[in-house]
Amino acid sequence: MSKRLMALLLSSVLMLASVGTALAADAASPQNWNVSVGKEQGQTSFDSMFPKVIFIHEGDTVKFTNGATFAPHTVTFLAGTAPLSSADPKNLAPTAPSGSKWDGKSLINSGILEPTKDYSITFTASGSYAYSCILHPLMTGTVVVVPAGASIPSLVEQTAGVKSEVDDLLAQADALTHVNMDSNYMKNADGSMMYMVDAGMGHRGFSMNTMMPETIFISEGDSVQWMNDNEYEPHFVTFNKPDDLSFFGPHGEFNLKFMAPAGGNTFDGSGFVNSGMIMAHKSYTLTFTKAGTYKYECYLHSGSKMTGTVVVAPKGSVKLLVNGKPFMTASAQLYNNHVYAAIIPVVESFGGTVEWNNELGAVVINLGGKHDLPAKLLPAPGVKVVINGQQFMSDLAPQIIDGHSFAPLQDIVSLLGGSYSWNEALQLFTVTVK
Repeated sequence: MSKRLMALLLSSVLMLASVGTALAADAASPQNWNVSVGKEQGQTSFDSMFPKVIFIHEGDTVKFTNGATFAPHTVTFLAGTAPLSSADPKNLAPTAPSGSKWDGKSLINSGILEPTKDYSITFTASGSYAYSCILHPLMTGTVVVVPAGASIPSLVEQTAGVKSEVDDLLAQADALTHVNMDSNYMKNADGSMMYMVDAGMGHRGFSMNTMMPETIFISEGDSVQWMNDNEYEPHFVTFNKPDDLSFFGPHGEFNLKFMAPAGGNTFDGSGFVNSGMIMAHKSYTLTFTKAGTYKYECYLHSGSKMTGTVVVAPKGSVKLLVNGKPFMTASAQLYNNHVYAAIIPVVESFGGTVEWNNELGAVVINLGGKHDLPAKLLPAPGVKVVINGQQFMSDLAPQIIDGHSFAPLQDIVSLLGGSYSWNEALQLFTVTVK
């Protein structure tokens, strides 16, 4: 071997040795790690720690950051002590300043962490330390501390599972949303109907701050029952909150005026009506006595846009649901045991146009653009109607009712290529038209 080659090999060995020493020094020096305390996406709150288990070395520091958009959280290591109650104000304050060193032998609690706020702990002793949020007891995590220099998963390895966990929770939330967006109802003893709404829903790892379904279509005299199916998150149902009434007090505490029910158990559209705090697995029922469209909100989760709408139709009228939206009109009614609808408002609700054609002596309906008219019409009883260029022919002739042109709704929908269904118990005619 030449002296030149020997020199090059020696130089390479020395260089690799110095790099290895530097890497070892870096690995042995204290590291900083990050944990997201919860996350939020839309109206779904992920009540977990991300990553749920983190491996660090003695002397490393973990910064716990509230990753929620609106919800407060805590980071609480009990270290064998009794669980803390969120009802005790002293548990909402930190037991030690952020950045404190901790040996795992005593309680350490961050106190309330508002969204985006953080709390850091430097871990000085090996061990496996479980922690939780005292506001959301199912929200847990673990910090595993090993001696300096011991092998642990890399940062990339430890965070790789976070996206997978979030995707899994999203899929579960989406499945629950689709199941619970359908209206559930039952008949009361007096013949009125009771409709059920899920006021939020929770499962291990996530909670959904939404009303399901968000819009409910009922009749005068019917009732709505809101059930809180969350394991720990309280909710409210509030109509007509006065502008000068704040949900929170001056120091961020709950306003006591919101804690108890207000306004009674019937609602005519006027006045402040409030459920009070609906705790887990509890419900609130309200009877609606006047037709109208009424919006409400859970003010505890107003940032999550936890809102809903109750549409109340006049008692005894036919309710018309067009492409999933309540159509508030007195222009649909039962006539000879069939649902007839006033042609103009119903067609306009489909996004179509209605006009009178003198030459044909007919009502002309166009949906999806103008259509060529027939040269002449066949003889037909009642009002002649042309829909998308075709004469409307039905065994159930169009009628003039209260000075307006009415036609059997099922035939109109069929001619337009749509679908319909009729719910006798709810007096609800459901229409789907592309």
